[in-house]
Amino acid sequence: MPAIPFVLPALRGYFGDWIYYACIMPLSEVAARVRYAKEVHPNVALSQLIQRSLEGARAAHIAEYLATKERFFNSLVLATYGGSPEWFEVGNFASTSKPSLIEQISVTAMDALGFLRLSGSEKIFAIDGQHRLAGIKKALSDGLDVANEQVSVLFVGHHRTPAGLQRTRRLFTTLNKTAIPVQKRDIIALDEDDVMAITARRLVETNPSFRDPKIAVIATANIPPMNRTCLTTIAGLYDVLKLIFEFKSGKRGDRSLRFNRPSDNRLDDYYSFAVDYFDALGRAFRPVSEVLAAKNPRLVTEKHRGSHGGHLLFRPLGLELFTRTAIDVAAARKIALCEAVSELRSLPTNLARPPYRGTIWDSGRSKMIVSGKSVARDVLLYMVGLKSRVPVAKVYARALGEPLTTVKLPRPLS
Repeated sequence: MPAIPFVLPALRGYFGDWIYYACIMPLSEVAARVRYAKEVHPNVALSQLIQRSLEGARAAHIAEYLATKERFFNSLVLATYGGSPEWFEVGNFASTSKPSLIEQISVTAMDALGFLRLSGSEKIFAIDGQHRLAGIKKALSDGLDVANEQVSVLFVGHHRTPAGLQRTRRLFTTLNKTAIPVQKRDIIALDEDDVMAITARRLVETNPSFRDPKIAVIATANIPPMNRTCLTTIAGLYDVLKLIFEFKSGKRGDRSLRFNRPSDNRLDDYYSFAVDYFDALGRAFRPVSEVLAAKNPRLVTEKHRGSHGGHLLFRPLGLELFTRTAIDVAAARKIALCEAVSELRSLPTNLARPPYRGTIWDSGRSKMIVSGKSVARDVLLYMVGLKSRVPVAKVYARALGEPLTTVKLPRPLS
């Protein structure tokens, strides 16, 4: 683009050995002036690799997010080189009504306020926020009316020397490596777009069958060994809701469920679907209905979970495994999910017996075997008459440590 000057309101700050400028910038200017961080990699192949990864599905998803009413971004970190950016301090302040207030403003604060003028000939590239940049560019190219909206940006200086390149590249990797994804527990507690999180909160807050301690509202996804009360954790509940809501929506993947809040009527529909699913579990497996209805759930749970193994559905892994199997049956036979649960009511549930012993339950150490989940699922598919993608007897024998010639698969359901 031509070298067109542009002036941004800014704060100047110091952090470590970096001088930075915090500005607000219209999205149209961001899209026009800012490049990807391929400038960090002089190697052409690496640059192309970065650009291909940025202009894919993620950019489209962010562009879709920019179309939502409650859109918001945190600051993009931008590096500049070349050109002649200029800093203009605001300078002296005056107040005719309360002159004493001016005395309370420190010299440092005075020096921090000003404007940053870009000549238009600078090279600007994003070192944190490249996917957001790609989403902005796509949204504007698609004609979305957000050109005049403003996003905060942090400018840092870059020098095209070997030392300067190394310094900027280190900042790029540090910012991206240390960015920690939002944890599931925070999503469950706070997210107002995620259908599973909204439904999980509603269940534990309003439905007596799901209130803590029946659903353990704890930070960990796993049930603590000493917990003899809950059916599962709220993270385990979230995982089950994700599976059944994906099945209900008929979509592969959970992106729309996590990022696009539906109408209140649709949320009610998802909530009812979840309640119906657990009601079906309770009708098919009496211990589930007993714990959800109990005034003192510990009296039920301690019989069905412990060092002896216990009931499949009283373990998060087992509840997930059963739910996946029920979904497979419903999809294959084109029946409702609750009907599939009913058809699986004769499925074995004792962890200390086949097909769970040796696959997902270690009787010797009295603990779950997470790595055996796929084997157990293959055996369950065989038992319910569905085709597995692997030779079931072979993987089952390997999991049990038995010769293929002697291993016996569990009997199929009648």
